[in-house]
Amino acid sequence: MVTSRDIAGYVKSKKIVIGSREVVKNVKKGNLIKIIKATNCPEETNKDLERYAKMSSFEIEEFEGDSKKLGEMCGKPFNVLLLGVKK
Repeated sequence: MVTSRDIAGYVKSKKIVIGSREVVKNVKKGNLIKIIKATNCPEETNKDLERYAKMSSFEIEEFEGDSKKLGEMCGKPFNVLLLGVKK
């Protein structure tokens, strides 16, 4: 499970992609090494991510909070469901 400290490090490195659409787009291009999902990520999205993970080489980790908390950790004034970490 990813901690708040881990998220802060990723945000500070500026090697992140925020949002479901952007994360999926970068997954298809093979640009990500890790995806961090909020605990309230919909089941359909989880299934899609697992399918992409089988085709690509990235890991999926769950954040210890919901999308509101993940958005706060990223310094955004909105909910963040998925966060991608670039290669």
